[in-house]
Amino acid sequence: MEKWEFCYVDCVRHEMVRFTPDGAVEKKLKKDKSREGDSKGDATARVVAWLGLEGWELAGGTWDVGPVLFFRRRVGA
Repeated sequence: MEKWEFCYVDCVRHEMVRFTPDGAVEKKLKKDKSREGDSKGDATARVVAWLGLEGWELAGGTWDVGPVLFFRRRVGA
């Protein structure tokens, strides 16, 4: 049986939440002060790009209260 891990990125609240067996782990996404003109939106874009490089795939999304992107990846892949 395949095992999966899941997370989501809230593009309005600028946070990533990863679901673990111990509960949800929330990470606030902050702009990089060393990059002139960087924004929280840029930080969110970097996290989405990083998830793709780490093997996470976009599994879905909702736009009810702004973009929320759901990701998954196989455990042990």
